[in-house]
Amino acid sequence: MNAQRVLTTVLGIALVFAVVVVGNLAAQDHDPKPLTKEQKQMMKNKAMKNMDRFMSSKQAMMKLPEHLKETQEEYIEYGEKLFNSKDALSTNGQACTSCHPGGGTTGGEAETPMKSELTGKPYKLPIPTLVGAAATFPKYKVPNDAVITVGDMANNCVMMFMAAQPLDHKSKEFKALSAYVTTLSNDDKVSVGEVPEMMKKMMGKKN
Repeated sequence: MNAQRVLTTVLGIALVFAVVVVGNLAAQDHDPKPLTKEQKQMMKNKAMKNMDRFMSSKQAMMKLPEHLKETQEEYIEYGEKLFNSKDALSTNGQACTSCHPGGGTTGGEAETPMKSELTGKPYKLPIPTLVGAAATFPKYKVPNDAVITVGDMANNCVMMFMAAQPLDHKSKEFKALSAYVTTLSNDDKVSVGEVPEMMKKMMGKKN
């Protein structure tokens, strides 16, 4: 496959995923601002009270392990339920498992619902297993032209393949789905600047 064709393929994918999930993340100077009165009160009412609840004494800290376990398990179980549901996140009957069989433990293939403006055809995309995937985020993704989180990647799929509004980053659903996918991870590390295997496959490159 020549360089021009590779470039056309990559640009086509970018156009297909033209919906930008995380907005414009172009480099900007960060201007830190002091907390508002309301934000300070929120920290006092929530963060400090939670620390008093679990950190004020040895007896209080003894309650933390079980509470932590129960809370995390609740989110992971809810995330798994969302991952397998055909209507919890979707408007077209698709589930995460439609592209990621076996609860995300095996790979597959998906065809983009939208057609490329360059080729007039949808793209067939190899879908990798999600085992270890969370450990590679945050990372750069072509469709967003930005570094995104595993939750943002899930929102890419919700919008493109499930034809639904993206999940609010503050919602329980967003956090639960991210928590479940993270449980599929292992000791994989982020490979900075390395082209993902699925992109190599599309480029016709061998390992």
